[in-house]
Order: sequence, then C-alpha cells, then structure tokens
Amino acid sequence: MQKTRIVVLGGGYSGLMAAGRLASKLHEQSAEITLVNAAPEFVQRIRFHQLAANQSPIKISLSKMLNGKGVNFIQARVTGINPQTRSLTLENTEPLNYDYLVYALGSYVDPTSIPGAAEYAMSLGTEATSIQLRDRLPTIAAGNGRMVIVGGGFTGIEAATELA
Repeated sequence: MQKTRIVVLGGGYSGLMAAGRLASKLHEQSAEITLVNAAPEFVQRIRFHQLAANQSPIKISLSKMLNGKGVNFIQARVTGINPQTRSLTLENTEPLNYDYLVYALGSYVDPTSIPGAAEYAMSLGTEATSIQLRDRLPTIAAGNGRMVIVGGGFTGIEAATELA
C-alpha cells in the first residue's frame, strides 16, 4: 500500500506546525511527510530585529529539529508548482511529487504599494532585509538621521529598544 505523500513548503512557524501536527496525527504508516525549505535552519522571524542590531539570533537546524518526528527534510528552493501533475520543481535537485501540498512560504513586504516606501522604508521581514537595515544604520547615525519604527507589536517594540 502506497503512503500518502504530503509536502509542506516553508520551514517557518506555520510550516513546522503543519508538518509536526500532520506527523503526529497521521503517523508514518499512512503518510510520508516532507518539509521543503530553502534555508537549513529555523530562525524565529520575531528575532530579525537582532540582526539589524548586529546581534546573532539563535538558529536551529531543521534536520535536527525534525529528526525522529516522522518528517523528512529537504533543503531546496521551490522554483515551480505543477498542480496538474502534482509535482514540484526544486532548485538543484530532483522533482518532488505529492498527493497533498501545504503552502506555508510566509508573507513578504511590498514596498511598492505605499508611495515613498521603496525609497525610505526598510523591513525586518526577512534575514536579508534585516541585514540591509543593519548595514544602513551607520550612515543614518552619521548623518544625524531619524528613524521611525512603524508597528507597536513585539517586533516594533523590540526593534525600537535594540536600535535605540
């Protein structure tokens, strides 16, 4: 009897929760669960302000985190989804077939949707944009520039206190 192939795209909070819960409910005998993520580690998104403040947030190996949990891990970037053939194209590896697909690749900031955002706003939404902000901070400070943090949630408060 062939196992049901479930692929979860994204190794963030949602992807990890989905893969873990599916594995605990379906068990290995009825389903083969695979998590695909471009990066080898999980980094808490709410910690990206630490990158901007020139600190190193904790990174946890996805392979180690998923070991023994009934979830296979593939480190790869997804470059295509074909729902007709139920297959994924992965960068630098073989295509991956699935019966069910969970798309948990997260959100992104669109700086083009608000006038001026592309020119003046920086995001803490990804590791790359947090590092861009970190690299720009000395120039802002040298010019007696001001920074406005938009958002009063955890990330906004942490960013404001760390960067102050």
